[in-house]
Amino acid sequence: MAFLETQEISRAFGKLWAVNRVSLDLRQGDIHAIIGPNGAGKSTYFNLITGYHRATTGKVFYKGKDITRLPAYERCNQGITRSFQITSIYPKLTVYESVLMACWFTAGSA
Repeated sequence: MAFLETQEISRAFGKLWAVNRVSLDLRQGDIHAIIGPNGAGKSTYFNLITGYHRATTGKVFYKGKDITRLPAYERCNQGITRSFQITSIYPKLTVYESVLMACWFTAGSA
């Protein structure tokens, strides 16, 4: 059984299909990348998985359970959410110093 699966998932904004019939199944421990140019639908696809957008068509499954119609907060309670890219967390630090800060916070020293 797939850990996370999308079946023919699509999202239209008016006449524009941002995501069109994407199927993917991920097993626990798999590592995948979703790549493409700006405007290709990568963020929209993640928003469909996490519930920030509703699918126009298709289904999302998590651990075998259909979560297609669950709101984002219920998916989050099950362990599915997203984070947003922040490009300048520490604007006055070097890259090395920024990574050290992230490690420090992750280790629970904060």
